[in-house]
Amino acid sequence: MGKSIMPSPDLALQQLLDGNKRFTSASLAHPNQDGERRISLGNGQAPFAAVLACADSRVPPEVLFDQGLGDLFVVRVAGNIINDQLLGSLEYAAAHLNTPLIVVLGHTSCGAIGAVAQGVELEGHIASLAPAIQPAIDKVKDQEGDLTDNAAREVARMTAKQLQESQPIMADLVKEGKLKIVPAFYDLESGEIALL
Repeated sequence: MGKSIMPSPDLALQQLLDGNKRFTSASLAHPNQDGERRISLGNGQAPFAAVLACADSRVPPEVLFDQGLGDLFVVRVAGNIINDQLLGSLEYAAAHLNTPLIVVLGHTSCGAIGAVAQGVELEGHIASLAPAIQPAIDKVKDQEGDLTDNAAREVARMTAKQLQESQPIMADLVKEGKLKIVPAFYDLESGEIALL
């Protein structure tokens, strides 16, 4: 299973976008969700894409991209920010599973980003999200449009850039053309995912 031939990064991205078109048109294929697929994955995994997504219950990547078991390596955290543990997980996908694509997926009406944008006092460990989100808010605060959505787009862009530049693993794979990292944005109402 781990020795599967991977698609190119661009083909992997096209597979995701095609899946999102199926999702938005309510013509889901539900690929790779049968017992045979489940059993075959007992021998290993070879996800063709990784997704760093928000933990928001309305943003499940496997559903939004109409993919099945073993197709996506998904890492989720409120605000789709990056820390060492999340980075390590994505490095594992890229370096050990040879996953050719990472999508950083932001979304409309993000609660974590909205709370930081509105200056809400965050209690407990929730407050640990704010330092990664605040720079995006500062960058877009004078833009027209919804502050939370603009900041969510910027967080996705900033996180993708951090991943692309991460040494030693990610930056090297990107430079060698073995890995593509792209920011994207999901609209909760339309269901559409747009590349940023």
